[in-house]
Formats: sequence, C-alpha cells, structure tokens
Amino acid sequence: MEESPLSRAPSRGGVNFLNVARTYIPNTKVECHYTLPPGTMPSASDWIGIFKVEAACVRDYHTFVWSSVPESTTDGSPIHTSVQFQASYLPKPGAQLYQFRYVNRQGQVCGQSPPFQFRE
Repeated sequence: MEESPLSRAPSRGGVNFLNVARTYIPNTKVECHYTLPPGTMPSASDWIGIFKVEAACVRDYHTFVWSSVPESTTDGSPIHTSVQFQASYLPKPGAQLYQFRYVNRQGQVCGQSPPFQFRE
C-alpha cells in the first residue's frame, strides 16, 4: 500500500455495510456485515479498517482485519459476508466518530459505512 490520500471508488455499486450501529460498546468484539456488489472479485489482500471519519489516507486506520473471501461466488449475485474485530484492538470510548472502510488490494476505498462511536 502506498501512503497517499484516499483513493475512493465511486459509491454507486460499491461495498455496502449492513446494520451499522450508531454506537458500539467498548471492550466487546464488533461484527461487521457487508455486501460486495455483483461482479466483484474479492481478494485475500482486501481488508476492512476502522477509520476516524476525517482520516485522509488508507494508512490512517485505527485497526483492520483481512476481508473474508468466499470459497465460491456466483457471477451476477451480491456477496454477503462479515468479519469480526476483536475487543482488544478497538478504539477507546469517546466522542470520536469512526467508520468501516473496505480497501481493495490496490489500496482503493471501495465502500465506507455511516459514522459510529464507541461509548459506554
């Protein structure tokens, strides 16, 4: 990955994050559900990061996990999948807004979630 400003794919037809809560409880794992659009070829080098909303570079993530790659995909169908962020790697509680971002193997942001916080 190059350390450069975020390169964002068009939001239309991008990765869609599902059931994103407005707040998450600190010190508990977070499950992130998302849908890849039809025709997307997921890679083991794609990843989902938790970013501060103002983050301007793909290296400015708080934490990340590698995306899950389904064993088989049916062309023309969206791919629904999820990943888990372990509690010990999550941000501390506070007013800061975060969002999930899906970053592909080329370092391009292919989707981002609505903002959320970590609060007690």
